[in-house]
Amino acid sequence: MPAWWEQFLHITIGRVSRHDELPDLRHLPTRSVVLERTHYLVNDRERDSQAPRTYVLRTQSRTRRSPAGVAVTSNGRGVGHLSADAAHVMGPLLDQLGGAAIINGAGPKAGSIRLRIDLPTPDSVGVFIQTLASTLERSDHP
Repeated sequence: MPAWWEQFLHITIGRVSRHDELPDLRHLPTRSVVLERTHYLVNDRERDSQAPRTYVLRTQSRTRRSPAGVAVTSNGRGVGHLSADAAHVMGPLLDQLGGAAIINGAGPKAGSIRLRIDLPTPDSVGVFIQTLASTLERSDHP
């Protein structure tokens, strides 16, 4: 789903629930990562909820400020970015997946407003990409 369409749906109906075209990385081993440049304010209801959230990792055009930019969105709205180190590793992997993928969000820790995500480990994403490629290759050659 294109980013502009996610944003349009968020504006009109308040949420986006269809990500069936994106690779789902939620089943992979993860590590908890704090988001940077978070413009999204966490309200009390979200802060108190520890339920998993669905987020989308999306590569952005590389700039001097963000040479390996990876944004994190929720319901079509940008909620932050990966750190430069994490983006440097995950950006090329996401590019191989088409530029976006679904992940879980962990929400903020108690007493904090900093959002966290469950970022899949680079090794597990690499294996996922290899498995996906071999599956596609087999389906092309009956």
